[in-house]
Amino acid sequence: MGRRVTALHTGGTAARRFRHGGLTGLTGDGFTCRVPGVGKETPIRIWAATRHVLGSPWTRLLGTVAAAVLFARAVGIRRAVAHFGHLSGGWALVAVGLAGLSVVASVIEWGALLRGTGHSLAWRFLGGWYVRGLFVNQVLPTGVGGDAVRAMRVGRVTGRGPAVASLVGSRMAGTLAMAGWGLCGAVLLRALVRVPAVPGFTAFVALMLLAWGLALAGSRLGRHIPCGRGPVGRAVTGVVRPLAAALGHYRACPAAVAQSIIAGTVGWGLNLFSMQAFALALGVDIPWTVFALVLPVALLATFAPVAANGIGVREGLLVFLLTRFHVPLATAVALALFVDLQLVPFAAVGGVLHFLEGSRGWRRPTAAPAPLRLAE
Repeated sequence: MGRRVTALHTGGTAARRFRHGGLTGLTGDGFTCRVPGVGKETPIRIWAATRHVLGSPWTRLLGTVAAAVLFARAVGIRRAVAHFGHLSGGWALVAVGLAGLSVVASVIEWGALLRGTGHSLAWRFLGGWYVRGLFVNQVLPTGVGGDAVRAMRVGRVTGRGPAVASLVGSRMAGTLAMAGWGLCGAVLLRALVRVPAVPGFTAFVALMLLAWGLALAGSRLGRHIPCGRGPVGRAVTGVVRPLAAALGHYRACPAAVAQSIIAGTVGWGLNLFSMQAFALALGVDIPWTVFALVLPVALLATFAPVAANGIGVREGLLVFLLTRFHVPLATAVALALFVDLQLVPFAAVGGVLHFLEGSRGWRRPTAAPAPLRLAE
């Protein structure tokens, strides 16, 4: 096939339009080219391929391993592990005890939303399934595996909407508590922190209050959710509408919402004091205000798409933030490891309950939902 070249002028600058096979374009200043099969849809295809690669379990597995190896090599993991051999036993027990109390507060934070809306579920049942969720989170490198287990089990009694709404509400209560403690820490350390932490955590608190306002208006917003098209759209609508309606029920139960938020506030505070106690066990006095600032930021790494549950990335970010407050590197690494290990004893209890259920079963609780008055 021959080559066809024609001359034209663009803005006084000579350029040549050529055609060779399926390739067309301009030569000269501002060369443009079009290849067959590559058009406006190319960025969409590239974006879809990128999402497919990042969402692949193999990518997350390789990213997790790489992040963990880089973290171990960069921070000197052996020196940090050696610190565990010189722990103060008394302070270490206090740290684990406070972590256990924070687990109890988390059970109350979740159960208050279920029991306060008329679902008569025993605390023993709720506590048992909460620690089973912790076990699932330890076995599977994901932050929502435990929530999925609890939603499926409790949903058999309460229905899908109330079960998922209780998990969403408890997460929101805990996040609001984390934002409130962070704001307190930012105010107390405003003279030492160079970044604008106070405005940042103020915006964080405001965002969570807005989220609660939208959740409590769920019964009204759910009516305006259009019905999805196709199997996927109808499935999404079938989840979103009951969830919005269940969240809207909390407007008629302000005491349940208040109990959940109070329990979440107490639970996050216990978690902060647990970290401070473990720092004392390592021989370093780090105030709770430092942990109130750095832990919420480090937890953002949980959403990193390249590592499962942010493993490796989360610990590295926490170590970096702690060293900004002049915490020794080995101590910061030991504290980052304690964040991952403090719930292992309670997850082990959940594992025991899981295997016992397979051998003798678990008594299904009786639920007698009280009629709820929908808030208008």
